[in-house]
Amino acid sequence: MPPKKKGKKGKKKKEEKPVEEESEHDNMDLDMLQEVVPMLEQQKEKAMLDRNYVQLERDTIQTFYDITKQEVLNLENHISKKDREMEQMEDNHRVEVRVYLQKVKHLEYEHKNNLESISIEGENFLAEEATSHDQRETMLKKQKKEYKMELKESDLVRAEEINSVKALHTKSLQMMRKMFEGNTAELEERCKERLSQLEADLELRRKVHIHEIEERKNLHISDLMKNHDKAFGQMKSYYNDITNDNLKLIKDLKDEVKEMKKKQASNQVMMYTIAQENQKLKEPLEVKVAEVTALRGELKDRDKDKLSLTNAKARLHVIENQLAGLKQQHKDLNSQHLSVEKERDDLYHTFEAAIKEVQQKTDFSNIVLEQKIQQASRDVDEADAQAEQITAAANLDPMQMEQIRDSITDALRSRNGMIKDLEYGLLRLRKGFNDALRTYSEQMVEFGIPVEEVDALGFQEFSQKGASIGPAGLVVK
Repeated sequence: MPPKKKGKKGKKKKEEKPVEEESEHDNMDLDMLQEVVPMLEQQKEKAMLDRNYVQLERDTIQTFYDITKQEVLNLENHISKKDREMEQMEDNHRVEVRVYLQKVKHLEYEHKNNLESISIEGENFLAEEATSHDQRETMLKKQKKEYKMELKESDLVRAEEINSVKALHTKSLQMMRKMFEGNTAELEERCKERLSQLEADLELRRKVHIHEIEERKNLHISDLMKNHDKAFGQMKSYYNDITNDNLKLIKDLKDEVKEMKKKQASNQVMMYTIAQENQKLKEPLEVKVAEVTALRGELKDRDKDKLSLTNAKARLHVIENQLAGLKQQHKDLNSQHLSVEKERDDLYHTFEAAIKEVQQKTDFSNIVLEQKIQQASRDVDEADAQAEQITAAANLDPMQMEQIRDSITDALRSRNGMIKDLEYGLLRLRKGFNDALRTYSEQMVEFGIPVEEVDALGFQEFSQKGASIGPAGLVVK
């Protein structure tokens, strides 16, 4: 039976051949296919890159899953171990409680005996202090009376001294007042004399100045009068010359009129001859007039050329101004370039200092975290040893064991939480250092520092297990 079924299936497969659908590339020419092939190859490479990226993501997720699974198994084993340790600690705690109760009874009895002895001693001491206080009070009262008498005597003596000193001060004050009044009178007389002398000097200066101004005014007036007389003489001689010239011209013109009348007759004859010549010269005149019109047209073009020349000169002036502005911009850009280079060097030095500081902080935090982890492991080992001692010393009640177990589980949870927080903090610091290192290195490359020099600085990223690729603030617990 099975072979027959296979035969039937094979026949069905032969009968049902899949019909291939025509794609858009089947109807293309060879040239079109040659153009489409590199584009399809690029799409294929992009798809391969996306597939490799997805495969890498899947591998990382699988590794994270294996790591967390192993951590869960380790934690379960650790919890079972801690449960056993808690039972031992509960037993030891019961034994210690019984021992401490006995110690408390002994301490209460000793405290009671000490209280009785201390109360007796205190009463005796208070009686002695009361008697000594009374004696001291009587002595102090006597001393107070003696001090009051001495104070009164000293007040009387000081009053007499004060009165004598006041009398001396009043005498000296009167003497000084008289002396200062005399000095002020002398100073007033000196000042009045000096003021009067200054007024006389200033009056003399004013008169001299006024005299100088009057002399200058008189000189100016005399100069103006001389110039006026000179100008009047020149005008008089000028108009006399003009009248003489006009008389001579009238005589000459009369002579010319006579000659012109003579010439008029001869000119009429000449006009007739000239009219005939004009008839002959009319045609060349028209030619010359055409030439003049052509030259006038050229003159119009000359105005246009002048205007274009002025425009070209204006454009040249504008271009020269633009060139000066571009030169100034070039100078400004050079100064900006120098300032940017300076900022780049400053950023390079600050980057080195910041990287070193961050590295020192991370190293210090790593050392502190390692010390805390070591201290926590030591505390756990000491607690385990104490619990083993207590359980070996005495057998405790099950209720007390449960209470001790609950308290130990709470303590362990808090310690585990602290450990996780410390690990998270360490991971975050490392990631922050790595992100800062990447950003600073990229900025240095953008500012023109070669990648070889950045790598030669010696800063390396920390290896991070379980950290994401996002920014440092996105590290997840």
